[in-house]
Amino acid sequence: MDQAINYVQGVRDSENGWQACLPLFTRMPPASETVRVVCLDILAASIDKRLRYTADESTQYIKQTIQEYVQATYTTGSGVSDSAAIQNKLSQILTKLFLATYTTSWQSFFDDLMALGKSSPNSSWDNPEGILLFIRTCVSVHDEVADTLIPRTPEEGARNINIKDCIRDRDMNKLVTAWQQILTEWNGKQGPVVEMCLHVIARWVSWIDISLVVNDVMMRLLFQFMGSDGSVRDAALVALTEIVGKKMKGPDKLDLITFLNVGEIIGQIAQSPSLQNQESMDYDTDLAEGAAKLANTAALDIVLILSKGEVDEHNRQRAEALLQSFMPLLLRFFSDQYDEVSSAVFAVTQELLSLLRKEKKATGTLHPDHASLLLPILNAIVMKTKYDSETTWGDEDEQTDEAEFEQLKQKLKTMQDAVASIDEDLYVRFMSQLVEGTFERVNGGGVDWRELDLALHELHLFGEIAMKYGGIFSKGGKPSGPPAEILISMLGKMMACNVSDYAHPATKLKSMEIFMRYTSFFEVHSNLIPQALESFNKCIHDSHIRVRTRSWYLFLRFVKNLRQHMGEIAETILGAIGDLLVIRAELPNDTNDVDELSSQSGGSEDATFESQLSLFEAVGFLCSSPSLPVENQALMVKSAMAPLFSDIEAHLGPAENGDALAALQIHHDIMALGTLGRGFSNWTGGMKVEVTTGELVADEFVRAMEAVLVALERLSKFLVIRESARLAFSKMVGVLGPKILTFLPRWISGLLAKSSSRGEISMFLKLLEQIVHGFKNVVYNILNELLSPLLQRVFSSLSGSTTGTDDELELADLRREFLSFLLVIINNDLGQVFVSETNLEQFQSLLEAISHYARNISDPATQKIALNTLNKLSFVFGPSSAAANEKAKMVGLLAINAPQEQPLAGFENLMKDRFAILCWEIPATPGFNVKDAQSKQVLGEVANFQKMLYLKLGDEYLQTLRNNIFPQVGVNRGVDEYCSALQNQENKEFRKFFQRFVQEVLRSR
Repeated sequence: MDQAINYVQGVRDSENGWQACLPLFTRMPPASETVRVVCLDILAASIDKRLRYTADESTQYIKQTIQEYVQATYTTGSGVSDSAAIQNKLSQILTKLFLATYTTSWQSFFDDLMALGKSSPNSSWDNPEGILLFIRTCVSVHDEVADTLIPRTPEEGARNINIKDCIRDRDMNKLVTAWQQILTEWNGKQGPVVEMCLHVIARWVSWIDISLVVNDVMMRLLFQFMGSDGSVRDAALVALTEIVGKKMKGPDKLDLITFLNVGEIIGQIAQSPSLQNQESMDYDTDLAEGAAKLANTAALDIVLILSKGEVDEHNRQRAEALLQSFMPLLLRFFSDQYDEVSSAVFAVTQELLSLLRKEKKATGTLHPDHASLLLPILNAIVMKTKYDSETTWGDEDEQTDEAEFEQLKQKLKTMQDAVASIDEDLYVRFMSQLVEGTFERVNGGGVDWRELDLALHELHLFGEIAMKYGGIFSKGGKPSGPPAEILISMLGKMMACNVSDYAHPATKLKSMEIFMRYTSFFEVHSNLIPQALESFNKCIHDSHIRVRTRSWYLFLRFVKNLRQHMGEIAETILGAIGDLLVIRAELPNDTNDVDELSSQSGGSEDATFESQLSLFEAVGFLCSSPSLPVENQALMVKSAMAPLFSDIEAHLGPAENGDALAALQIHHDIMALGTLGRGFSNWTGGMKVEVTTGELVADEFVRAMEAVLVALERLSKFLVIRESARLAFSKMVGVLGPKILTFLPRWISGLLAKSSSRGEISMFLKLLEQIVHGFKNVVYNILNELLSPLLQRVFSSLSGSTTGTDDELELADLRREFLSFLLVIINNDLGQVFVSETNLEQFQSLLEAISHYARNISDPATQKIALNTLNKLSFVFGPSSAAANEKAKMVGLLAINAPQEQPLAGFENLMKDRFAILCWEIPATPGFNVKDAQSKQVLGEVANFQKMLYLKLGDEYLQTLRNNIFPQVGVNRGVDEYCSALQNQENKEFRKFFQRFVQEVLRSR
């Protein structure tokens, strides 16, 4: 197969491949269908190559041969018939030949094609094969020269303009006459001929004289076809829509809409029997959609005429009258049960709302006729937001339909918001009546779930209006404005009628969404919190999995925001949800292979457990309620953790013996323990750690830490265990504070196991960066103890081989994370740890690694970090600054996070002997492109580095440059200029100078 494909591609690419394909296509008896299609495809490619050469002899030969084939095959009585696929390909070939020859040598192109449709010049259009080829080719010609959606080169655009002008001058009248004759003679005969002819008219009308189409004969035919059934009717409706949509001046467009009685035509269609019962299986959605598109096209032009304001008063009044006459039709289609019908008039609705918004902004009010449009539009928008009568909610088989409906609701919301921005009072009154009226009917049992869902949906959105006033409540618990007052009333009535007890899952879930969204309401009306929690308890236990699992997350958010009110009932809530805290791991992909869990991330496919973690986090917030005594907090934490400890202990043995499910169960337990900690601390990386946890609570988390470490030490071969342990560690940092540091050696030993990937090491280095920053005042001793073994493990991983792109990306990420970790140590004034007695042996290896990455031109991002690291090391360990102004310049080079100077004896020799030459080795490296954007950034870092070396070493550095560095790298001109610039120019100016110097002097050696 591959060999055949390559052969065909070779023929296509060759200059003379068409010479084999042309006779193969035209031969008799014909070749197979597939062969003929491929031949035409290659011919098309060949003609495309020759389009710019109008006098090309091969094109003329192809044209003559194809023309002879068409004459022989498509004339009356030929006895030969091509398939539809061949006819489509052949029409494309004819079109490409048309592009190449119409304006020069084949001026009879359309005459020749039209002749195929008649058995003799004076006969009727009696040859359907010839007619269809003519029509197909007309469609193809339009697509090539006039379709505005296809991108064109300027040359193609100019060519197409010339071709269209030629068609208008030579053939347009004949073409329209031919189409009209075909429609007349084939009316009621063969549907495909009429349908395709109507499609041609629909396409071409945008660029021909409208008077050629809008005449009594053509319009009478169109109206006749619209009275028929099926595809011909739909094609006629499309043609009329394109005629109405043709671009023209405003007054002319109003004349056209009026002359064609577009509104009356749409009204008649809307009253047709097939559009009366939307619940019926016989409801004609194609007809409804076609009529809606026609209404949208006409009304949109009317609205644009009003919006642009370019017509006189008489025509403005005409447009206003037409708009008013079209509004009932637009609302009828907007309200259609079928989304494809209603969506067809969204464009005009959005444009109309835009017009009204501009009017309100400009004048402060609306004309009465315009103001009267808002309420029916808003009503149509809101009613369209309701689930239709055939919809069921939550079924897996209908998830695609539900997703599409959610997208539709987003568009409807945009229009609804537009109405609110035009007339907020109208919007507020309408929503108040809708929502509160629905709630009042709930207790009577006369509300369908779709009505209640709509009311809840609008209540959920209504808060956006209230939030414009700065929230629902102002200081003192008073409503912030009239919309907030209405919202509070709605929420009160919602609670009064226990909407959340309604049996349908959609309304249950929507109620929980509202509880979570409006927790500020419960802040003020705290007496309603127990009722809300009771509703939550029902939903988090609901039998519908979507309601249940989503409610777990919403419950977390509700408890988190109202934590200060949970003290008195926290223990009761914990008891009520205890059965939901039982973890049952499920192996992904039905595997029992322990090796998979040793090399792949676990738990990601268990969506239920991912949602269950929200409950454990909620438990953390319940336990940490400020109004709870510390003793009670500790007891609650202990009761929540105890089952997890027991579960870990029960599964350790089986997991060690290779039970994959047991290992995954422990992974889940560890994740749950870590997630509990988030309720006690909102610490994240980059923040200073401020521990607020009581000692008794901290002791419980120390036990949790110990349990996790035991599991990690015994099961470190499992990636899922290392992964969960790392996450648990990060979440317990804020809970335990400095107590966590004593566990660091064991964490490093477990998390950086021999089987740990570079990605894992990178992640752990990021975590250590957060630890260093968060505990900078107390972390030195433990960092001093663990730095050397940590660096050895990192160096080992960095020196390993790679197998593929993913490995290379992980390696590059580890390099950058390693350097970032070093920078965090330096920035937090802990640089002395590198040269302590414990770690001094590693210091040379450390510097060599940093220098190596600074030279690696294949990874500019890492180069920049490496140079920044050397820069800061030079600032910290280099000679102490002699003058305040020089130190200020150095701090400027370091931007943010300037560390303290800690001079190290002998470090200046490294700066002169190794760092100085490094600055010139980088741009001198073969392959370094000084014009590349990233390379320029690297040179900027090199320039900063040299500035630092000069500011630290002074004239001694200049002497090193003159006597050693420049002779070594071959710089023998511009030395004085360079030294002067290094001494006197500001940092930004010197960076530009250095880039220019490298390009002009160093690279021109």
